[in-house]
Amino acid sequence: MTGIDVLRMQLNGSFNNVNGRLSELRDEEWDRRAGQGTSKLGFILWHCARILDWTANSAIQGVQEVADREPWRGRFPEGALYGAGISEEVADSIPETVTRADTQAYLADVKTAVFEWFDRQTPESLDAPVSLRQTQTRRPGYLDPAVWAEIEDLDQLPAWAFLVRPAGGHVRGHCGEYDALRSLLRSGVTPGA
Repeated sequence: MTGIDVLRMQLNGSFNNVNGRLSELRDEEWDRRAGQGTSKLGFILWHCARILDWTANSAIQGVQEVADREPWRGRFPEGALYGAGISEEVADSIPETVTRADTQAYLADVKTAVFEWFDRQTPESLDAPVSLRQTQTRRPGYLDPAVWAEIEDLDQLPAWAFLVRPAGGHVRGHCGEYDALRSLLRSGVTPGA
């Protein structure tokens, strides 16, 4: 097994983790939160899908994301970006306007695009540093101070580190957050009560 094999397995695991949660979530839970101050369940899963798209397409390659291609162009709320550094109001609007089924279809399109790119990678291409200041100029808002503050520590890391961190650990962390909040929501217990 090679390092590329491990990265492929991890990347596939991230997609499967998000898709599995999208499949099991009930539509009536999509736009709900477990308690005050928590994210809506739909936002968390949408954000995971967007992070996978952003990581491979925007951050590493500096190319158009799947979200900016047909049929997804214009389907997500204005200013939602990839869900990092945005206001709570914008985050809350996402599950109000984007369905669970749309997010699942979008994730499938992202997975196809990401693996078409990934299957062309070599150890050398994955070792190359990523200049976020350069790749993030394609989309308005990506270099705004609140958004940049969320990602600036990733600037100049090698491409493989993006697959380990945002597309790997970050997505898995949000899956854990989602699991805890979904369980709390289904338990009927109100936090702080």
